[in-house]
Amino acid sequence: MYKYVVVDDRGPITVFTLNRPERLNALGPELRAELLDALRKFNGNSGKMVGIFTGSGRAFSSGAEISVKPSGPGSVDLEGELRDSFHLILKEIRFSDKLFIASVNGVTAGAGISLAVACDFAFASRNARFILAFQNLGIIPDTGLTLMMARLVGAKALKYLLIGGEFTAEEAETMGLVKVVDDPLSEALKFANEIVQGPFKAYSYGKRLINEALFKDLDQFLTVEARLQGELSNTHDFVEGVSAFLEKRRPRFTGS
Repeated sequence: MYKYVVVDDRGPITVFTLNRPERLNALGPELRAELLDALRKFNGNSGKMVGIFTGSGRAFSSGAEISVKPSGPGSVDLEGELRDSFHLILKEIRFSDKLFIASVNGVTAGAGISLAVACDFAFASRNARFILAFQNLGIIPDTGLTLMMARLVGAKALKYLLIGGEFTAEEAETMGLVKVVDDPLSEALKFANEIVQGPFKAYSYGKRLINEALFKDLDQFLTVEARLQGELSNTHDFVEGVSAFLEKRRPRFTGS
């Protein structure tokens, strides 16, 4: 049905596989549009209870696709991309009455981490790596990552949110973000089957309370996030950061 998202319906459970292995499942415009459509259909189906995200190949997701050099400050509409795409996907997960499980295989970066953290539960392979490199592009973490990690992890997350960095699956487990297992998809399916056999309405209402406790102001936060990211896309450092990434060299930032 889709080109970049494989939807595997298993009764009350659906597995969504990000399927661009040659690009490490980068969240390009087409993949995002397909994923948003698939999520809306899933959330609109009263027979569905649990959604599982995984990635094909050796990565969960490398995050937003970076393939075109900006022609200058303001030539890329990051605020619009967040508002009209990334944020809509995030809210379909976080504000759904269904439960979501991330099956993190291999590398996940940027908005890919946001996708995993937005889920209610996450399993990760032992070789999984989590990379925050927004700052290397002259921008800030987005797709709700700052709010979610700051509230779920606390002070341990601040270094990564402020200046970027990389952490292992074991470190992510210590932070409480994932459970490390040998086969994350198998464990996710096993847990999903346990969920659908339980008092699902109580689980769903529990998620509502968690949203009230932790994420009630998510919409307001995302508005600020999109505006700030839009302002950063108007800077020299953003153009330089993306150019350096595509040219595989060290960026020369000027703070402007």
